[in-house]
Amino acid sequence: MSSVELTFKLFTDKNEFEKLYNYDVDVFAESPDLQWSVDSLKNESENGWRVYSVQVGDEIVAAAFLKEEDGKLLTKNTPIKLLHQGNGYSHVIKEFFENEAQKNNISKVINICPIDNFRMISLNETHGYKKTGNIVGDGKSLIEWVKDIKGDS
Repeated sequence: MSSVELTFKLFTDKNEFEKLYNYDVDVFAESPDLQWSVDSLKNESENGWRVYSVQVGDEIVAAAFLKEEDGKLLTKNTPIKLLHQGNGYSHVIKEFFENEAQKNNISKVINICPIDNFRMISLNETHGYKKTGNIVGDGKSLIEWVKDIKGDS
């Protein structure tokens, strides 16, 4: 779909988490499901989430998270860095999630997003996701969206 060139770099050790965290602390601070800190990034990883930096060249523009659970791929991501919004990066992140599910023979992708993030809600609808009706998170400020990608290409 997209001609946008993004790189997804899997981060696995403390030094990499510090690099992701320190790149631009304020960029991702509005993610309600993630207390933005090195410890919370490590905690996400320890809880089974694969943590990726989303990069344009060497610049980190977002963070993406994937987790396989009960035969589904759970996904979430931070907002795109403000200077890079409007370039189609969110669409590329969605494609990345769906491609990862297909590569791993997973037919359902669950996206978790803030209940009041209208840009993400619109993005989910545009990509064929449907609300599950599940409200999640400690503060119940997150909603789940599902897409059955079996047979998608």
